[in-house]
Amino acid sequence: MLEENGRLLKVTREALGFSLAEVEEATKVREYYLQLLEDGDLSGMPGRIYAIGFAETYAKFLGLDPAGLLDDIKAFYAQNSADVGFEAYVSGKKVVQAVAEGGAPNAAWHEVKDKAESRLSDQNAKAENANQLRASAYANVAMGRPIRSRSRRFGKRFLWVLLGSVVVILLLALYLLQENPELPGFLQGNEPPPVAEGEVQTNAAPVTIIVTAVDEEIWVGATVDDANHSQVTLSPGLSQAFTADNHVYLRFNKATHTKVEYNGQTLENFSEGSDVWNFNFYPDRYEGYANDPVGSGN
Repeated sequence: MLEENGRLLKVTREALGFSLAEVEEATKVREYYLQLLEDGDLSGMPGRIYAIGFAETYAKFLGLDPAGLLDDIKAFYAQNSADVGFEAYVSGKKVVQAVAEGGAPNAAWHEVKDKAESRLSDQNAKAENANQLRASAYANVAMGRPIRSRSRRFGKRFLWVLLGSVVVILLLALYLLQENPELPGFLQGNEPPPVAEGEVQTNAAPVTIIVTAVDEEIWVGATVDDANHSQVTLSPGLSQAFTADNHVYLRFNKATHTKVEYNGQTLENFSEGSDVWNFNFYPDRYEGYANDPVGSGN
């Protein structure tokens, strides 16, 4: 019956003037499978489902009723256990069981058998590796060794980083929750940094002045060489140095609580009790006066 339906396909195709190559281009069914259908030989088909699909597509292209041809194909596969096993390969994993149980080989079986055996071998290798890992884990547990994994190590590192971040955030929050969380003036860029007494670094400039807050906080305004203006607040015990080539002008409050050194010379009792005092320092002399200019020269 397959041979008769195959001859019908071939005769109809030739009567319509189509070559197998033209039918392949129109139906997208390979010429090799079209030839098998015309010969009534299903041994080279990739399985029952494919054979049915190819036959139905070919018959409808030629304008034939595919029912009889499809019935013959189904009957052929129902009688051929080897092809039933091969069809299982097309559907997936069942081919492993089919090969293990054996079967009657046909022309297409050898390739399928090789693929199935390769897949079975891969599955066995994976199972063996899994068994070895499982046995190693059990042995470590039995000997009291912890089972470590990359994911656990990463988890611990992540927890440490998270804990450190939380600590930093808490410290920052505590600082910001103070009544007046304000950075020192010199960090805000408004004041030059004060220097502790005994740590003032000076150079051999013609005019070198060191101002020290003795026992109370003072503010000091300075103009260096008539160009650079600055103001600094000094806490008790802190000092600030000023150097110039020609002239330093100083103005500060709490003069009676302030110590002034000019080119290594300490000026004592200079304010005569005045609170706000002014100085002009030059390379060879200096002059001072209270808010009302009444100072003397030296």
